[in-house]
Amino acid sequence: MSGFIRYAAFPLCLYAAQGGIQAARAAEGFEPRYNLAGSLGGEIFAPPDQAGWVFGTAATHVRVDRVTGGDGETLTQPIAGGTVALPAGLPAAMAPSFGANVATIPAHGSLDRLDLALAYFSRDVYAGGRLLFIADLPLARKKQTILPHAKTPLLEWSPQAPATLSGAVQAGFHEQYQGALAAQGSAMTGEVRGIGDVELAAAWQYIGEKWRVLGGASLVLPTGKYDTGPAPDIGTGTFKTLRPGVQVGYLPTPKVALAAKVSLGLNTRNRDNDLRSGNWAGLELAAGYMTPVGVVGVHAVRVQQYQDDDNNPFGPSRFRSTNAGAFFTTKVPGLDAALTIQSISTRSSRYAKAGTMTQVRLIKGF
Repeated sequence: MSGFIRYAAFPLCLYAAQGGIQAARAAEGFEPRYNLAGSLGGEIFAPPDQAGWVFGTAATHVRVDRVTGGDGETLTQPIAGGTVALPAGLPAAMAPSFGANVATIPAHGSLDRLDLALAYFSRDVYAGGRLLFIADLPLARKKQTILPHAKTPLLEWSPQAPATLSGAVQAGFHEQYQGALAAQGSAMTGEVRGIGDVELAAAWQYIGEKWRVLGGASLVLPTGKYDTGPAPDIGTGTFKTLRPGVQVGYLPTPKVALAAKVSLGLNTRNRDNDLRSGNWAGLELAAGYMTPVGVVGVHAVRVQQYQDDDNNPFGPSRFRSTNAGAFFTTKVPGLDAALTIQSISTRSSRYAKAGTMTQVRLIKGF
């Protein structure tokens, strides 16, 4: 889901107008480097507990319905006012001006992502648990459509300007004003595919009769293609994210499992645009019930920045997203692998993408 919108601003050149919308970039493309589809499923009953190699893969489909601003509604961006230069031969004092405006930025799209993960569990036991090392390679295809719109402001004229001039100039101004908005939306609309940002992780896992604990940290590297242009990118930016976290599961009965996961996202500065996305915290909760055919359950994800963005034209722009959904996990006959199907949707958000995420996840030990 990385980088769905990176520019939400439109350079405007209308009859040599001074002003317009300043170039603005949203930190991390209106999403953090975190799996908002949810990582807690039926595996909370029986996480992999074996020495050696484990392979995991996850296919995720994301449908983005909109990107929200600070009020939770569709994202908007101010457009600065300016002046319109008149044709040669007319006094500059007659040049009309136009006031500031606000553009609404409807956006929608989709992301199809395939994660290929390889994990190794230590053969030795440390403090009752095993060490775990993971490498995750994401492959993704992203589509996005951006349709900015705003009413054309009326030109304000000097009293010395002839009335016959205003109508013709206003018509031309409207055409170029709307044309500039449409052109910028077209530049931000498109499709891209490729390798995303690789993730490396190390952790310690303990599995007891009733308690399961997983603690460690992951490092997200900027391996996905990224540049400063308005077109969509697979990568979220040329910066690193360190993500420490702790996951705890508890089985009050053999048929009921509860789990919670707490994570932090610590970002470096994007070296391409000098923007630093504020650090964030994530909380994930899940509850599952064991049935004869597998585990059914519900889960929720909340991720929120606790630190302002730095050098972001949107201002502090603190990301916030709350999502909830359900999951089902079962064993694949003959394969001895755990299969999880889950769906989750956005309940509320600020400076974030809002939509629905569906994921199919398979974990197999060797």
